[in-house]
Amino acid sequence: MTDKKKQDDRFEDRLAKLEEIVDRLEDESVGLEEALGLFENGMELARHCRTRLEEVELRVTQLLETEIGEDEDVDEESE
Repeated sequence: MTDKKKQDDRFEDRLAKLEEIVDRLEDESVGLEEALGLFENGMELARHCRTRLEEVELRVTQLLETEIGEDEDVDEESE
């Protein structure tokens, strides 16, 4: 994967692009066809962002469960 592709795949970059699209859509001078294209791109970016957030949330949950499990094992051993 190229460095440019890796940069484009960053969550923060996608979120920034989504914010730019929202700003453009709020501009009343944008024509219907352009607005439709922007909306489609925005929906795709939003989907990618949502998926990434769900992946991160799952990972955080797993880490917390592992930590809690390790803490319980330590508590049982100390008794």
